[in-house]
Amino acid sequence: MPAILMRNIPASVHARITQARQIRGLSFDEYFEKLLELHEAMRALADSGDERIQAELTRLGLQTISA
Repeated sequence: MPAILMRNIPASVHARITQARQIRGLSFDEYFEKLLELHEAMRALADSGDERIQAELTRLGLQTISA
């Protein structure tokens, strides 16, 4: 299994991630997998016309991009 090294993460962000995953009883990899699944689900809703989700993803810089 490949490893991902994350550098220069602010301590406050690391603490939020750690707390969120520990509360849910998840490992880091499980937590990030769930976040990716959540993003994909929200992306699908936005792409199907949900304007509120489209706006929020755009605000976060996570809007759909064509490659």
